[in-house]
Amino acid sequence: MTINGLPAHALLVHLVVVLLPLTSVMAILGSLWPTAQRKFGFLTPLAALGGVVVVPITIQAGLQLAGALHMGAAIAEHEMFGKRVLPFAIALFVTTAAQWVYLRFLTRRRWLTIVIAALVIAAAIGTTVQVSLAGDAGAHQVWGSVANNP
Repeated sequence: MTINGLPAHALLVHLVVVLLPLTSVMAILGSLWPTAQRKFGFLTPLAALGGVVVVPITIQAGLQLAGALHMGAAIAEHEMFGKRVLPFAIALFVTTAAQWVYLRFLTRRRWLTIVIAALVIAAAIGTTVQVSLAGDAGAHQVWGSVANNP
């Protein structure tokens, strides 16, 4: 899979590593700061949905790239972490969408507001950690030999 002659994975991965952590920051700010929640509104769950859409495409592009380059086991750690991003991206979308619906349409109860915010924050942190682990493993695979042999 290519985009304008370049491996799609190399381009799409940048969208993932920017979109999901940025969405996580929005989700955390919106959970802790009511003004941010009002400002971001539906943009946070919309951005999270974008992550849910782009992650599987990026994974598929990465698998195709690894196959074309005959990387096999050499890229196994990056592949493992990359595949773990999707469940966290889904959790981020589900929790931010639920929070948005709850705060916009339902009667608020303090305890439930706190529980939902905690779930959103946990999903946001987990998503960012998984994206960071996958990105780090991929960067070491691609750039590790360059860094060790300047």
